[in-house]
Amino acid sequence: MPQPDKDRPDPNAPMRLKDIIPIAFPHGGISPAGLRREAKRGRLRLMRIAGKDFTTLAAIEEMQRLCLVEPNRNEAALHPDDRSKAALAAAMAIAHELRTGRRGVKLKSG
Repeated sequence: MPQPDKDRPDPNAPMRLKDIIPIAFPHGGISPAGLRREAKRGRLRLMRIAGKDFTTLAAIEEMQRLCLVEPNRNEAALHPDDRSKAALAAAMAIAHELRTGRRGVKLKSG
């Protein structure tokens, strides 16, 4: 039988939200209110005991799996250099319009 990790509590032990955050999210980025919002969205299991909210590390791990964002397969991935080039081209076009006082040619809708 594996020995329990002394630095990490039992994954099924209920913990108050404010106490579980430093363990589950050591770099921060979430608050008890954020965890409650995830519970309302159905992605985190909470226990309300004596008016206080509890959850487990196992429930947090399941929530994290449910919150994974899949890449959109329809969009071609742009390299950061391509984005920079597109932004530079747009800025140069705007600067040209401002210098010349002319707008670019617009296509007729039809």
